[in-house]
Order: sequence, then structure tokens, then C-alpha cells
Amino acid sequence: MRRATELRLRCARGVTLVEMIVAIVVTGILVSLTSMFGRWQIQSYFDVANRAELTDAADTALRRIARDLQAALPNSVRVTGDFIEFVPVRDAGRYRAMQTPAATGDILDFSLAADNSFDVLGPTVAVAAGEELAVYSLDIPGADVYAAGDVRRAIPAGGVGAVRTSVVFTPTASALPLASPMNRFYIVGQPVTYRCDLGAGVLRRHWNYGFTAVQPTPPAGNTAILVNGVTACAISYAPGVQQRNGIVSIRLTLAGNGEAVTLMQQVDVLNSP
Repeated sequence: MRRATELRLRCARGVTLVEMIVAIVVTGILVSLTSMFGRWQIQSYFDVANRAELTDAADTALRRIARDLQAALPNSVRVTGDFIEFVPVRDAGRYRAMQTPAATGDILDFSLAADNSFDVLGPTVAVAAGEELAVYSLDIPGADVYAAGDVRRAIPAGGVGAVRTSVVFTPTASALPLASPMNRFYIVGQPVTYRCDLGAGVLRRHWNYGFTAVQPTPPAGNTAILVNGVTACAISYAPGVQQRNGIVSIRLTLAGNGEAVTLMQQVDVLNSP
């Protein structure tokens, strides 16, 4: 009976100070070990998240440029340093080159400087204010879309419309220089430029600055930032030949939060005017 009472008293005394200190020390060691191993996993998670964010931003910017270049006027791409310029196509179609057997139809006459209209064969085209007509741009002297009076003609207010079965344009002192082998014509907007501004660490888009014979670096007009954090950029253009289309290569490096990613995009550019 006495021994049982002593056992109950001993169990009721609880934990001693030494035991408590030992428990705290052991718990601290375990917490330190856990945080030591877990810290690297947490840091790795944030590193991966940062790289994914940079990759997504770079990929979005390159896809935007690629989409614009694929809708560029054939033979309108030109590159100077970190600047790439092109003329966007808004609509396109085929012009009437010959009259019907009944001698009807409005043809595009390349021998007549005063000619100012032609019928559209096939689907109708849409023409907005400020857009222009371009026929057979070859990026050579006398057939350069950037040169005034070569292959480009202004479209007056009377030629604007969402559903056009004919195209009306403003004639110049000379006729359009060359006929398209496939009777193609294009409705184009003003040139667009993408610029890698490494000084500011951004990729810019420029538009609404008009046509110039020499590529402007930088152009005037409107500008917007496409992506931030640009630390390196390289743009090259291999013009097309008969066997292949032109190829634009863009290498873009973005950096942020101690991480950096580099993406490269190659874009096929049509060269069939």
C-alpha cells in the first residue's frame, strides 16, 4: 500500500526543469534542421516562379512581333541595328487585268498615269481612312514601298468602305511601275517599328509616323512599351529568295529578381508580292 502511494506521488510531480530544458533544446534542433532543408525548397520554388514569369513575358512579346511580321507586306521588312520595320497589310485581293469578252470591266492600267481605279476580282476588300494601295513591292529602286510615288498610292475619302468591289486611288505623275504576275494588290497601313531600347531596358513598338525613304532610328509618332527588363537583344533578317521565304530571327533576354531567361524566335516572312 505504501509503495503504491509513493508511485502515485512520483507520477504526480510532473516534469522537472532539466527535462523541460532538454525538450526545448531538442525541439529547437529539430526546427533548425527542418528550416535548413526546407529553405532551399522554398527558394527553389520562387526561382522557378520568377523564371516562368520572365519566360511568359518574353514569349508573349516575341509572339506579338511574329504575328505582326507574318502579316507584313512582302519585301517591306528592313532591319537596322536593334530596329526592325515593316509595313502591315490590312487587306488584299486581285485586280482586274483584262476586260471581259464584252469589253466591260475596269482594269488596272500600268501604261496610264491618270488611271485611278480598278475592279476587285473575288472577295470584296475593306479600306479604312489613312490606308493606301500597294502593288508589286520588290524593295528595289523604282519598286520600293517606302519611296514616294513608286508602288504606293493614297486612297481618297471616296474610296473608303468596309465592302469594296473596286479600289479608287489618287494617281501621281507616273503610272504604277510594275504589274504583279499574279495580279495581286494590297491595302496597307503606316509602317510599324519594334525597337530594343537597351538603355531603358525595354522593347518598344512605334507606329503612326509615316513612310520615310531611309529607316528612322528611332521613328517619331506613337510609342508603347511591349515588355520590360530587357538586358540583351539581337535582330537579323535574311531576305527571301525564289527557293524560300525571308526569315527574321530575334533573340531576347529578360532579367529580374536575380533570374534571366533568353528566348529566340524565327519568323517566316512572305516574299511573294
